[in-house]
Amino acid sequence: MNIYDYLKWDHQYVSQLFKQLDKAPTFLRKQQIMTLIAEELMVHAQTEEATFYAALCQCAHSEGQALHGIKEHEEIKEKIFFILKLQAREDEWLKQVHELKNLVEHHVHEEENQVFKLAQKELDEFTAYALKEHMHYLKPKYKKECQKLLHQ
Repeated sequence: MNIYDYLKWDHQYVSQLFKQLDKAPTFLRKQQIMTLIAEELMVHAQTEEATFYAALCQCAHSEGQALHGIKEHEEIKEKIFFILKLQAREDEWLKQVHELKNLVEHHVHEEENQVFKLAQKELDEFTAYALKEHMHYLKPKYKKECQKLLHQ
């Protein structure tokens, strides 16, 4: 599995969590699933920035796309923290979650349809596999950090 397949797998997992949230029978369960989504997105963003985007920033033709992706990650993180601190009725809370889902879907679409194509021209096959391994290696460390941050 290379970095592109690994990132797609992460994207699909978060998409499934959003579907579970939509189907959850109670507001409490929705909030619990949102916490899982927050953790996954935060870990994904941090590890992707430390590996995939860091590699793209080293390439002249892909630096702009990498910086754009990092900016979108920041928007997603801001929305996550807003939702986790939000004391609102379920309908208002769900509206904010839907906005987060839209931000994530937009980011994923751009990444998988534009950034990956550009990256495949810039990064050789060995690098794509090495980035995946590095990202996978970093996840447990970042997961602990994210859990501390999100549960303060």
